[in-house]
Amino acid sequence: MSIHPAAGDLPLFLLQRPAPASLTAWEELARQATQQLQSLPPQSVLPLLFKAQQLAQRLLASPQLDVHPDHCLAAWVVSHHNLADVLAQCGQQPLAQEYLCDAHLGLADLAERHANAMVQQAAWRHLRETRCALLLWQRLHGVQAQTAAALRVPGSNAGAAHAAARLH
Repeated sequence: MSIHPAAGDLPLFLLQRPAPASLTAWEELARQATQQLQSLPPQSVLPLLFKAQQLAQRLLASPQLDVHPDHCLAAWVVSHHNLADVLAQCGQQPLAQEYLCDAHLGLADLAERHANAMVQQAAWRHLRETRCALLLWQRLHGVQAQTAAALRVPGSNAGAAHAAARLH
């Protein structure tokens, strides 16, 4: 007796494999979301923004990261920051803050641990953006434990100096 349902019993979306992660697909989703934000209420654009963020996550797990580290990490950061902006507009500040911290912590981890030096250098460069976003969040919402902890992660303050030191 099998505990797995027969393929015919599964919804169609569970049978479909996700499309391979590509920067072009991510750019198209980001463009669609930006266009929709001009004419639709922010909460109606959230599903598209979540889809773009999931695609950016898949880019980081794909070979594309080693080939195009700056573009993949930019997609990661932009997706997280777009989600945070719209979630904040929808009154979901704790979740918005979580996405800002996640972007920063993910980059800090890549900068310290990734095997590819190009990915590490790109992560150090993008850490400046996520650090600025966290500092702006603190200025607007006050110091909060989660944001303060993310800013204390090793390398958070030294990202620019570390990247510059590696280039010389």
